[in-house]
Amino acid sequence: MSNAKLSIYSLSVSGLVSWQLHALNNEGNEGNQSLTRRYYIIQKGMSEPEYVNGVSGDMLKHIQAEHLHRIAIESNLNLSAGGKQFNPDRIGYDIDKNLPIFSEKDTDLAAKTTKALQLCSISDLEGFMVTVKGGQTLKRESVIEFGAVVGLPTFVKTQSYFHAKYGVDNPTPYNVQVSSGLYATVLNIEAFRIGYNPHNFSYSIDITERKQRLDALLKSVLYTYMQPNGAKRNTHLPHPDYFEGVITVSTRRCPAPMLSPLEESYNRQIHSLKDTLNKLNGEGTIHCFEFDSMAKFAEQIQTIIAQGQPWESENALSVE
Repeated sequence: MSNAKLSIYSLSVSGLVSWQLHALNNEGNEGNQSLTRRYYIIQKGMSEPEYVNGVSGDMLKHIQAEHLHRIAIESNLNLSAGGKQFNPDRIGYDIDKNLPIFSEKDTDLAAKTTKALQLCSISDLEGFMVTVKGGQTLKRESVIEFGAVVGLPTFVKTQSYFHAKYGVDNPTPYNVQVSSGLYATVLNIEAFRIGYNPHNFSYSIDITERKQRLDALLKSVLYTYMQPNGAKRNTHLPHPDYFEGVITVSTRRCPAPMLSPLEESYNRQIHSLKDTLNKLNGEGTIHCFEFDSMAKFAEQIQTIIAQGQPWESENALSVE
């Protein structure tokens, strides 16, 4: 790759991550037995569905948002009161508390959305929905989307281990489920929507601030895989020992190709899609950044941050 600037319309990650001895996502407890999250996987050639361990997209999104919050504080990005507190309602917290967000002139959704996007970076990037006075629903879909992290059939194993919780009184026996294996992960970022107001078809913040928010978002993605916060990390901190995949970036109105590593040939197919899409839409429409380790993934994220800026157009279309 050259040092030429990349105008990022969308970005996708298709990766295969190895986590050993983790208990990141539990569905609850049954008696003294913790229950790990599992999914059915149905693939071509299977005689019956496979039941595999996984981590929900909701969990991964929360992990990423938590890292983004810390980055936003460190980088002095604009945050609402709810955003600063990492309140799940974000800008909705400010509205519910009747904080001075809107003026008397802000009567329609376009004006109110502009104020919300200007005031809170996390609300812009992670999405929100709140009902304001007059029955109007102020909402924004997340710029970043996660799929569930799912174990590759025959390459993931969950075991139950006996533990005893000791205290002043009698010890309490219980069982915890711990998993190891190879997991498929996918995510997508619609960078062109950062700061975009679909109600008036324009950007509510300038390109400098949009770039700052994109950089913070990309950092949060890196930190999510470096430190996958979740359940039982005090005694079952995951052993991450492998990460491979490809980051794709589109520079025109074209989705960045993404294919799950549940498909063994995912990497080759993504590169084939890159060639085809470049022929259809023009050379340089799709760029691929491969990685075969966590260290290389970090290098590729750094390269994209150094070269990338959010795509923008006066004719950008709403997807909300």
